[in-house]
Amino acid sequence: MEYSNKIFCEALSELIKDRKIKLRSLAAKTNLNYSYFSKLTRRKTAPPIETLVNISNAFEITPEFFIEYRIHKLIELLKDKPDILEEVLDFTYKLDVKQKLKVAEEKSSYERET
Repeated sequence: MEYSNKIFCEALSELIKDRKIKLRSLAAKTNLNYSYFSKLTRRKTAPPIETLVNISNAFEITPEFFIEYRIHKLIELLKDKPDILEEVLDFTYKLDVKQKLKVAEEKSSYERET
């Protein structure tokens, strides 16, 4: 399964729309109130991790689909193994610089074409 890099409310909205699931049906599968799902699709913060896992189970997807869960797992890993934090930060900075260079190269090749 692919992962979503969208914030939770957008990813959830897309799942509901793409799978044509009614909020009441989703509520029944999760034992959550259907009006809660309406709120979740509008607010910018993700629900608690346990709720996110519950919702994932209802959709029969892994919780890793949601970016917030992947971030949560990364934070847990770093808390459990603080000795790798510097390496992870260094790797992240290198990825960020590489991405910025890639964007800059794409811009300059576009500018040459015009």
